[in-house]
Amino acid sequence: MLYSQNKKRGFTLVELIVVLVILAILAALLIPALTGYIDKAKKDQVIAETRMLHEAIQTEMVEIYGSNVDWKTSSTTLGTGAHKTLANRTGTACVGSAVLPDAQQRYNEIVKLSEVSSLQDGTGHFYAFITSNAKIHALVYNSGRGYIGVYFRDTQQYDAYKIGEQAAGGAVKLDLLNSYIDSVLYNQSCDLDSFNPDDPSELMWSCSGIRGLLNIENNGLNS
Repeated sequence: MLYSQNKKRGFTLVELIVVLVILAILAALLIPALTGYIDKAKKDQVIAETRMLHEAIQTEMVEIYGSNVDWKTSSTTLGTGAHKTLANRTGTACVGSAVLPDAQQRYNEIVKLSEVSSLQDGTGHFYAFITSNAKIHALVYNSGRGYIGVYFRDTQQYDAYKIGEQAAGGAVKLDLLNSYIDSVLYNQSCDLDSFNPDDPSELMWSCSGIRGLLNIENNGLNS
């Protein structure tokens, strides 16, 4: 009697090595692309949140602009011209400025209107500088997730950066502007259409100067 034998043949060591090499090559090709996609998705989310925050701040600024509140004049120790804190998380003044009595209430209203979850749970932060016609001169939003969103009057564009990534002026950072965290500040210097590049105290309030402090632009304020 004849019996048929069904022999099962396994993978050889060489075949396994070839498969592993192919998988390694595919991983090397796909992981950077996947990482880039994730990074872009996170930046897109931060840009969306920055836009929502911008709209909330602008709504509050239009309201105060139409009121009889004097927010354009103040005594100051910070350079020349008027500086006034219009909104602040704790109701206190930014360095060298006066503060409106309802600054904390205005900050809370901005957070509520923005519907940005990181601001509502306290993990996110922002600061904004305002012109005398209640327009946002510069806005910097820290998502609390390692990314920042920015808006500047001169470009009228929203951008996002990963903290620590290399930009035009070096590694993106926030520490030089921490004195203004969780605040909306009116600064008379923000009304200037042109800034003296040889005057650091004037240049730092320009859109270019603020970008330099963040290291997203290369200018004389990078350090």
